[in-house]
Amino acid sequence: MNWGEIQVESLKKMFLNSDVLNVDELENYKTDKKYKTYLNAMPQACNEAINYILENGKPYILSYELEKNETGKYQLENLIDKFKKIYEISYDGTDNINYRVEGNNVLVIQNWTNGNITIYYEAFIDRITTSTPSTQKIDLNNQLLSLIPLYIAGELYKDDDISMATQYLNEFISQVNLIGEKDHSYGPNSIETVYSSNV
Repeated sequence: MNWGEIQVESLKKMFLNSDVLNVDELENYKTDKKYKTYLNAMPQACNEAINYILENGKPYILSYELEKNETGKYQLENLIDKFKKIYEISYDGTDNINYRVEGNNVLVIQNWTNGNITIYYEAFIDRITTSTPSTQKIDLNNQLLSLIPLYIAGELYKDDDISMATQYLNEFISQVNLIGEKDHSYGPNSIETVYSSNV
């Protein structure tokens, strides 16, 4: 699903008895007094839904291969685009390395002389704005993307139908939490040794 499809699916949930809505007509809906107020408010609601999913459902994980430096200190926020926090560290060498994290984003590694270190990290997702094109893809899998219209409809339809809005929000929270319960990780303070051997 792209941003345009999410907006249209959100409208469909709010206007159950409406005419058939499709993405090709989205620009026209933005000037229609029936829909434009909701569409204008959707970017913020979408960002709230994404944040909830990342914090309670499934984080957005990317990887970065660290290049060794002389100090052993790595300012991850400066090195890695969209860095949020460490998810896991993988090492494939033979050293008995150890590390610590200073603050939230400074990684200090000691005894690293060989092998590769890969950092798997939780990343931020680009915020949706009023200028985000309808064709923009959001970096979540389709299972998670399909939940976002539930949140948007629930959040934006509170003043129109509180019962329906509550139902959508409860379904969103329930589905995200269910996904979160199935997600297992090593945690932010672990190193997985992929391969090591004694010489």
